[in-house]
Amino acid sequence: LLCLLASAVPAQAGNGAGTGTIRGHLVNGTHNNAPVANQSVTLQMAQDGSARDLTTLRTNSQGAFLFTGLSTANTIKYAVYTRYQGAQYVSDLIDLSKQAEKQIELTVYDASSDSANVAVVQATILIHEPDASKGTFSVSEIYFFQNVGRTTYVGSLNASQGRPNALLFSLPQGARNVALAQGFNSVEAVQVAGGFACDAAVPPGETQFSFSFEVPYQSTSYDFAYTFFYPTVQLSVLTPPALQASSGALPSKGLMTANNHPYLLLQNQNFRRGDQVHIKLQGLPLSSNQSQSSGLILVPTWVWIVSGVLVMLVIIVLSSLLYHLFQRWREGKGHGRQHVPRRPSAERAESAKASLRPKATPTSDEQDRLLRQLLELDKAFEEGRLKKAEYTEERARIKERLRVLMSLEQEKEHRSRSKEHQAVESSRSPSSGKRRTEKS
Repeated sequence: LLCLLASAVPAQAGNGAGTGTIRGHLVNGTHNNAPVANQSVTLQMAQDGSARDLTTLRTNSQGAFLFTGLSTANTIKYAVYTRYQGAQYVSDLIDLSKQAEKQIELTVYDASSDSANVAVVQATILIHEPDASKGTFSVSEIYFFQNVGRTTYVGSLNASQGRPNALLFSLPQGARNVALAQGFNSVEAVQVAGGFACDAAVPPGETQFSFSFEVPYQSTSYDFAYTFFYPTVQLSVLTPPALQASSGALPSKGLMTANNHPYLLLQNQNFRRGDQVHIKLQGLPLSSNQSQSSGLILVPTWVWIVSGVLVMLVIIVLSSLLYHLFQRWREGKGHGRQHVPRRPSAERAESAKASLRPKATPTSDEQDRLLRQLLELDKAFEEGRLKKAEYTEERARIKERLRVLMSLEQEKEHRSRSKEHQAVESSRSPSSGKRRTEKS
């Protein structure tokens, strides 16, 4: 009996006692509005654009709560809220200036981690005029979620098993400065692939969320990608007419006016979970700095380095292939003349020719080793294991060594061919030529 009386003790509000009273009951909508006993509820006062908690008490066995002695000034509004099973529930604003006593009912629901009953009735994406000086455009998004079940969807930001099971929102690539607004009061948010997740709750019925962000761009066109994390009845995209927006999945509905500004409306209906649409924006203005540097940003430096190495490898492989084909052709031509009797001079020339043929040298092996070192060096630099100064110095040293080896090999081959040619010419005397003709 003493506990019941203590729970019904009036709670005083403001700096002094008033005449206002707020009576209420806390019920559970999942269990046919059964009273919720011994649950903490808080009275909040809003005045002059700010809000503060006044007092907190617990409901009695019938789920009832009572706040008395409240100010009835017309500049003050009240609200009652409670946190139940991980979700926060807030009453509508209460005005006691015209009626000093108000009766309210605050409904809570059991929590569920299953989002199967959650869908988006309407999603609106508003793309604002771009700012050429910053190279960005701002985006505002508004969502109306509908929970058709009898439990509140309460997600978790635990990402130990991949993407967290929480309320998800899509963001285009490069989005930054996300500002959460309606529906995100006292919630936490984390970045995930393709957007962000938050632990905001979605109770049965309709819930509204809104947020904004900005997107940087570096050229006159931008591909705005949007992913549907929930079944969506209708998606509307509003863009300034100057951006010449188009989308294969969102037909144009013509111009409309919003906030006293004209916008092009792209709209379609009935999207499934996992669908994705792309909105192509064209005609984005560029600043002078963007115009001068936009072409350089698109091609990273490492692409040019790898391309140069690949071209050099192709040249070396083709040169080696042609050289070996030429050597095999020469050997085949020499075997075709072996049945012809040779005089001692021809035999001497042949032995001299054989002695002058290039023998196997470690030069080619050294070249292969240096090429492998060059590739490993480029890979280490790309992975960030080498500083730029060390990478540049070592790469220049290897390339210089390659150039010297290739020059030495070409010089040896040239000398070998010259000596071989002289030996063959010296073996061709007039008499031997005559005897060969008679033999034929």
